Parts: sequence; C-alpha cells; structure tokens
Amino acid sequence: MSLKSVVRSIVPRKLLVLGRLYQIFFNGYGHVRRTDGMPTNGEGKFQPWLTYPLIEYLNGFDFSDKNVFEFGAGASTLFWAERAQTVTSVEFDQGWYDVLKRKLPGNVTVLHDPDGHSYAATPKRLDGRRFDVVVVDGAERYISAQTALDVLAPGGMIVLDNAEWYPNTANMLALAGLIEVRFSGFSPINAFTATSSVFLSREFAFRLSSAARKPPVGGTRLPEGALDDGPPSLL
Repeated sequence: MSLKSVVRSIVPRKLLVLGRLYQIFFNGYGHVRRTDGMPTNGEGKFQPWLTYPLIEYLNGFDFSDKNVFEFGAGASTLFWAERAQTVTSVEFDQGWYDVLKRKLPGNVTVLHDPDGHSYAATPKRLDGRRFDVVVVDGAERYISAQTALDVLAPGGMIVLDNAEWYPNTANMLALAGLIEVRFSGFSPINAFTATSSVFLSREFAFRLSSAARKPPVGGTRLPEGALDDGPPSLL
C-alpha cells in the first residue's frame, strides 16, 4: 500500500479536502497575498480584484494587439499591462493615483479625475479612440458603463465587476445587445463570493492564448489525455 493510500485511510476526508483547498487558495491563487497593497497570485504577479473564474477566463485570451481602458486603476492595471498593447486608466482617488503612477510601465497611461461625471466621460475625450476591452470597476459605474458602450471597438468586451451589486448597470449593458457571461466565485483577499460579468459583442472573436487549454489553478491533467478526446478510430 502506498503512503498516499495509507494517509487517505487514516486522515478524515474533510481534512484532506481542507488541506487541498488551502493549497489552491493560499499557494495557487495567493488569496491573501499583497504587494504594495495590491493582490498578487501564487507566483507573485499582480492580479485584478475580479473573481477567480473570470481571471482564468481572461488568461485564456491573447490581448497582445488589444487596447484596454479601465475605470479604476490598481493591480488590474499592471495585470493588463503584461498582456495588452496599451492600457489607459482613469483613477478617482488622488492619493492612490500618486502612488500608482510611479509603478507603471511604458504602455500604460493613468489619468486622474476627482469629478464623478467628467470621470465617467474620460475616454470620450481621447480623440475618438476606441477600446477592445473596457473595464468598469471604479466610481460611477452606471454612467461609466454607458460611456463604455460609446467607446467600445467592434468585436470588443466590457467587464463589469460586482455585477450583483449593480443590477441596473448589468441590465443596461445586456439590453444594449451584448452577451453577458457571469463568473461567480471568490476573488482575491475577500472572504465572500461575488460576480464579475463579461459583456461580449456579438462579433466577439479574440484569439486564444497558449494558456487557454491548460488546467486552471489547482486543476489536474490526465497523463495520457482523455481516451475519448478525438474522433473515433476507423476499424
């Protein structure tokens, strides 16, 4: 009998599951880890304050030729900076803006606007630019989401965090003809679950990344692959 079998026969299953969950959450997702006050994953890389299922989903796309706009800057800004061609963010809080702007790479522009209404209109003042991804995760979310519809590039996506707290905003985006996909679960640091929604254009067709078919954090891979993952052999 292997050591693993012996352990399984002695230790209650609830404790085994608890140990596995601990490894996934605190080592894989890095659930409570922070760097400079911003959440990082188990590899020490910055991750957005979105639900883990949505983060996994986003990691499956190639954003290298995409332009991103964010309402609300932070760890997500650095997350997108590693993936997208350009990132433009607007931040409401002056103190946080002053801290963050010293950490940004060259493909990121962060703007500051303390006025809620002009904050929400920020991307409209950027010489008619359109954005492939618009993230609504800051102040004034309803009117920011309205602006997101105006500046979204054909075939793009809008991300709305905490969609369960903003049902009117979510309904407005869905009624605009976008396809809503809800991702519910835990998010970094928090001890409660939430919903982060993605609203996809009907023409959405982003390329997949090399991570798209890899197991998620805490997942497993079949050593020989699934026997039925392919067309049946001709006899």
